[in-house]
Amino acid sequence: MSRVAYLGPERTNTHAAAQARFGRRSRYVHAPTVEDVFHLVERRQVDFGVVPIENSLGGAVTHTLDRFVDFVDTPVRIHGEIEQPVRHCLILQTGARPQAVSVVYSHPQALAQCDRWLQRHVPTASRWETSSTAEAVEYVLGLRGRANSPPRRERAAIAVRELATRGLTAVPIPEDHENRTRFLILSLEEPPRGRRNKTAVLFALKDTPGALHDALVPFKRQGINLTKIESRPSRQRVWEYLFFIDFEGHESESRVKRALEQLRRSTSLLRVLGSYPLSAKQR
Repeated sequence: MSRVAYLGPERTNTHAAAQARFGRRSRYVHAPTVEDVFHLVERRQVDFGVVPIENSLGGAVTHTLDRFVDFVDTPVRIHGEIEQPVRHCLILQTGARPQAVSVVYSHPQALAQCDRWLQRHVPTASRWETSSTAEAVEYVLGLRGRANSPPRRERAAIAVRELATRGLTAVPIPEDHENRTRFLILSLEEPPRGRRNKTAVLFALKDTPGALHDALVPFKRQGINLTKIESRPSRQRVWEYLFFIDFEGHESESRVKRALEQLRRSTSLLRVLGSYPLSAKQR
């Protein structure tokens, strides 16, 4: 039986993704932050960790990227990935009207993903960020509050339908585009090689003109398709950035080895974060 740490309380999107991948018989450990998920994996208190990495509407989850930036020597590797559809609802008191909502609570990612809908349907409501969608529902239930919180009938949360219990109603929030979140599976173990694979790397560039161009050329020469590129501040020097790239292929392939060797010449830091099978959605 696998031990799996996941970000967020029960019944959040990350919890659902973890259960979809590892099944209900695994032992699940809630971790309140991305940092905590990494720690549990690093200390071998769990076999796997599950954290969000990007959303098709809201973009990259910077907390996860920054953990790799802050601890470049972590032994944690990306073991795999999970893609899950996200279906948000506006959760409010039964009998309350969306038009009467004055505050909407939710995780920053959920608020960003539902931005257009909120502008159209509750344009005057304030948006208050919470650490999770489950915590947001606690505000609607009255289990949490702030000094200037409005009456409960004027509160709403963005969360999954399953959290609408104990006198709450869920109003589906349709999206203009497909809303999916990609989650990373973290582990200290190497994953098995799949039929089709993806590799993730982190690198820092040398301070020379055209360094980013030079870093990416090897992938074109080897016919390797880049699927993602993201930059984050290094936190070591002002205006210095680290880059994350995902590309198709496994680090054991000859063409990938050649590309990484050429990339190494253009960088001051290069770390392979993991080579793992593509999620079923991307195959």
